[in-house]
Amino acid sequence: MLENLLVIILVVLAIIMIAVILLQPDRSQGLAKNANIVDEEKEGIEKFTEWIATAFLVVAILFQIIR
Repeated sequence: MLENLLVIILVVLAIIMIAVILLQPDRSQGLAKNANIVDEEKEGIEKFTEWIATAFLVVAILFQIIR
């Protein structure tokens, strides 16, 4: 039962992650903008991508432990 739930969550997170990555702007559009990327705050979609990727990895690790 728990394995099935984790698989469903993994699939949903994977679909969301694919969609969010495809929605991000192209990085080759402005090299001057990316020069100070450490100093600038990340945009909302980049933060959301990090959260989804982290959740995906955590659920994948939990799935491996439970399995």
